[in-house]
Amino acid sequence: MSRTDKTQPFRVRLWDGTLSRVAVHDHSDGVCDLPATMRDDLAQWSTPGAIGTSCHWELHWTGVGVCPCSLCHDGAERRAERRADRRRARLDAAEAVKLARAGWREM
Repeated sequence: MSRTDKTQPFRVRLWDGTLSRVAVHDHSDGVCDLPATMRDDLAQWSTPGAIGTSCHWELHWTGVGVCPCSLCHDGAERRAERRADRRRARLDAAEAVKLARAGWREM
C-alpha cells in the first residue's frame, strides 16, 4: 500500500502533526488519563470493547478537509469550478509555449 498522507490512519495523522489536535479532558473519575504517546493512544482504541478513556485527543478543525470524500471537499458543487481552473491552466500553458516558440524564432 502507498505510504501517502491520505492513507495514514486518522490517529497517526493526529500524532505526527499532519492534523492539528487538541486535548479534551474529563476528570469525572478524578484522574487524568490523557495518552502521552501515540503508542498509548493506539493501544486504547485497538483494545476490543474499549471505547477510549475519559481524557483523549481530538481533531482541532483548521478548515482543511481530512479526507478526499465529497462531504469534506464539497464535491458536486465545486466540480465546475475545479474543471474551469484546470482548463484555464491548460490555456495559460499553451499560451506560454506559443510565446516561447515565437521568441526562439526571432533569435
